[in-house]
Formats: sequence, C-alpha cells, structure tokens
Amino acid sequence: MDRNEDATRARTKPQSKSSKRQGWSAWRLSISTVFSIGAAFSLALIGGTVLLYVSSAANQQTTAIMRETGALIVGWGLEVVEDFFESEERLGLLVAQILSDPLVHEAPETLREQLVTILSRETSIKKIAYTFPSGQMFSAQLDDADEPIKETSVRPPNAQDMREGHMHWSQPYYDSMAGETYMDLSVYISNPVDNTISHLELAYPVTLLGGLMERIKWRQSQSPFILLGKDQVLASTEQKFIDFKPSTAKPIPTLSDLKGTPLNYIWDKKTTREYIETAYNAHIDKTPEGDYLFLYDVLAESSRLPLTIGSYTLASEFSSPFESLHKVYLGAAAFLAVGVLLMFLIGRRLADPIVALAHQAVAIKNLNMEGLKALPSSRLQEIDDANQSFNSASVAISAFSKYVPKDLVRVLLERDFDGLCNTELREMTILFSDIAGFSSVASKLTAEETTTMLNTHFQELADCISQTRGTIDKYIGDGCMAFWGAPEVMKDHAEAAIDAVRLIAEKLEHDLGDDEGPLAKLRVRIGVHTGTVVVGNIGAVERLNYTVVGDVVNVAARLQELGKKIDPKAQVIALATDETVRELKDKSDVKHLGDFKLRGRDEAVDVYRIV
Repeated sequence: MDRNEDATRARTKPQSKSSKRQGWSAWRLSISTVFSIGAAFSLALIGGTVLLYVSSAANQQTTAIMRETGALIVGWGLEVVEDFFESEERLGLLVAQILSDPLVHEAPETLREQLVTILSRETSIKKIAYTFPSGQMFSAQLDDADEPIKETSVRPPNAQDMREGHMHWSQPYYDSMAGETYMDLSVYISNPVDNTISHLELAYPVTLLGGLMERIKWRQSQSPFILLGKDQVLASTEQKFIDFKPSTAKPIPTLSDLKGTPLNYIWDKKTTREYIETAYNAHIDKTPEGDYLFLYDVLAESSRLPLTIGSYTLASEFSSPFESLHKVYLGAAAFLAVGVLLMFLIGRRLADPIVALAHQAVAIKNLNMEGLKALPSSRLQEIDDANQSFNSASVAISAFSKYVPKDLVRVLLERDFDGLCNTELREMTILFSDIAGFSSVASKLTAEETTTMLNTHFQELADCISQTRGTIDKYIGDGCMAFWGAPEVMKDHAEAAIDAVRLIAEKLEHDLGDDEGPLAKLRVRIGVHTGTVVVGNIGAVERLNYTVVGDVVNVAARLQELGKKIDPKAQVIALATDETVRELKDKSDVKHLGDFKLRGRDEAVDVYRIV
C-alpha cells in the first residue's frame, strides 16, 4: 500500500513541475515580438534622424546664405576702398599729364595759381609738388589760399625712379606744421616726344579714409576698419581711434592703442578662436568685450599699401537666423535622445540573458566550475530554452571535469575533442604515492572517517600537483598516480614533479603538528621516475582513459614500494631515479642512495632520496 502511495507521489511531482512550467510559459514572449517592438522604436528613431537631417540641411543652407552675406560685406568694403584709390590715382595721373605740358611750365604765374585754386576746390588733395624734367619743382599748400607757390631746384627725376614704380603710395607721415597725417601719391610721367621724365606728388589726409567707413557699413552694429599691415590702423569707427593724437613718431595708431576694443584682439593668439571656412577671412573670437565675428580680406594691389579691409560685429547679431534652427535642432536631438534611451534599455534588457550565458561559457572554457551559477528562467522563449539547456550542459561538464583531469578537459574543449584515439611517445615524469600502513589506520576509523581522511589527503595531493602543472592520472585505493609533461608539453617536467614532492612533504609536516588531525599518523611513500612513455587516450571508443603506459610507470611504482625497505618508519619518503635527478637545477638537498634492484626488473636502478 505504501509503495502504491510512493508511486502516486512520484507521478504527481513531475506533473506539478510541468504544470508550473506551462504556467510560466504562458507569460513568456517570443523574441520575434520583442524585435517587432524594437522595430517600432527604430522607426521612431529613423523619423528623428530624418528630422535631424532636414534640420542639418536647413542649417547648411542658412550657413551658405550667411557666408554669402559675409562675402558681400567684405566685397563691398574692398570695392569702396578700391574705388577711392582708383579715383585718386586717375585724378593724379590727369594732373600729372596737365602739368607735364611744356606750356604750363612756360605759363605765367597767375595761370599756375589758377590751376592750384581749381585743384583745391574740386579735389581732396591738400598738398601738391611737381618736379619738371629740369629739376625745377614748385609746391603749394592747397588748403591755404594765402600760402604762395614755392619754387625750388631738386634732383631731376630719372628712368630709375620710374622703374621703381611709376605710381605708388607712400607710408603715412605726420606734418607738424599742418598738424595732420598724410599719405602721398607719387606719379612719374614720361614725355614721349623728348623722353623726359617729370614727377608729381599729391598729399592726401588720412582722415579721408575715415570718411569711407559710413559707406562701408551695412548695418548699425557693423564696425568697419582699414589696417595698414598687421598692426597699424588707418581707419576705424572706434572712439579710441577718433580720439588718437598723432605725432611724428606715431602718425597713426596701432592696435595696442585701441585696448579695450574688439579690434585689439583681431590677431591675438590667446583668445579662443573659431575659424569659418570661406573664400575670405572669417573667425569668431571670444574677447573680454564679448564674442565677435571678424570678416576681412587684403586689398590685392602691388602698387598700393598693404591694406586689410574688413568689419566686425557681435557674433549674436550675425547669427540670429540660426536661433530658430537651433530650436529645431534641440527638438530633434531631444527626440533622438529619448528614442536612443528607450532602444538602449530594451536592448540591454534583451542582452542581459545573453551576457549571462556568455559569462557561463567563459567559466566553462576556463573550467571554473566553482563559479558556475544556474542561469535564470526568462520570459523570452528561445532564451529560456537556451538557459535550461546550458544549465544541464554545465552540470554534465562540471561532473566530467571531476572525473577527468581539468587540463585534459581544457585541451579537449580547445581541440573540440579532436584526435581522441591518438597516442604518442613523449618524455615525461611519473609520480606514484601510497599511504604506508593504511589498512592498520583505517581499521581504527569508521567508514565515514576513512572517507574523510582519504578525501582530505587526496585534496592536498591534488593542490600540490595542480600548483606545479601536473595531471592526476588516477587514484588507486589509497595511492595516487600523477604525471608531468602532458597533455601540454613541459620542458621542465622533472623539476616540476620534484617541486610537487617538496610541497607534499611540507603539507604532511604541517599535518604532523596537529595530533588530533586525521592525517597526523599517516606515513607516505613517493616514487618519481623520468623517461619516455606512451601517452594518450587509451581504451574503447565508448570508454577512453587519458593515461600513460610503459616501463617508466612501472619503475615509479616500484620506487614507491622501495621506500618501505629503505626507511620503513619515515613519515614521508620520496625516492627518484638518476634520470629525474639529472634534470634538476638544484641538487643540494638530494641524497644519493646507490643502485637498487626493483621488483620485476633485472637491472639495478640508481636511486636518490629527495625527502
């Protein structure tokens, strides 16, 4: 009756688990459903990307328009200044041609005075000096009607003067008598009739360039400027420029004289600067006075002064069209950020089980069975099936690694179990250990105590062998067989085996100090031999054993037995052959015992005591 009840409970239990699993499955989602949801969010993200693209395209278009606007501002400034110089040069050439006429040279003085009066009334020229081919020069101050025309003799102009530049502008200079800064236009005229050369100098006040500033301005916030070279300021709307007092030493101000103005920072390398790619020069500088946009270009004319014409304005004034686009960009960015965040959370949620599965796979690859944890159930049907299958496989491999050496399992996993039936000849070192008088000790212990004692002892052996990269072949009753040099090739297998022997001896000596411990009365014999053996997977296809066979194995086993004869009362005795000792680097603690005949062998073996 009881057996029937047990059978009934046994049948009921699996049904209960199955029912519970079916209930769990009802709440699971298929991965296709999740991907469908993900696709919906992806579509939302694509919409955001399209919006961002449209915003970017509009931004590029607006940028192009602003570049064109900047080009118009710079181009107009160049055109205004160019027009000024061209007009004055045409006028100077006309005056030079008039004055070079011999009739003017021979004309009465009243006619010359009349010509000077016309020039002072109709032009911006302030001073004029004309040198005839003979070297006679007359000069006049056009803005002073009472100032008489002066005549002096100078060096006649020659062909060399004309080659150096038949028309050019001089550097600005300060006239202390007039209290004003001028720049001269020099014109050399060659008379084609007699090939004589005359020279005309026209002086213009620099303030004329200041009058061009209002023509250059397009908007109230725009501040135009004209620079001579990199450092001198010919014209500007800054009040510090207007208030500047010229002198002979400094006829025009430099940028350092305009400290506290944005123009002072146009070449300053210490400011934070953002260059804008344009056909002209443009950059935004973060100055103490604010963020300013500088637009400028060089007046390309070799016969004139090296002039830079440009304007600057607050960057915010120039970039106002971008503000609405910026709002659109922020909206698109926010939309995209929300979509990315949601997709990230969903992707992470989907990835968590796969990441856990990968961690388990790495633990199995490294045979870290202690770090294995059962993978949880999942609402995703495919992932849940994979986790449960992997859990079962983990249990199987964990058990497999306990019955087979871990190094062997690792090699088999790396090689995908390839070459299971292969064997090879290899030089290795073999160790045999045995507990002396085990039967006597075990007879005084219960079965559970005997098992605990053996397990503790074998665990200590395994730790020492594993620490020196050895492989445990098998446990034989109370004995252990191990080897070094397989499955991975080791050049120092003999050295490693002897290191393991010393570690085992240290462990057992430590156990001797514990009179109450299960290993306190154990005596251990160890035999070590080095030589060529057959190593590999030996057995039937259904049941293989990775082991070593050969006479070397027998010699190691017989050496372990010889320990009983040499020192029967020793707590630990480890013997090794000459073949092993020869491979050691340090032989200082090795004791030579001599030749001994081993059981089952005709030839004597040279024996050493390690411990």
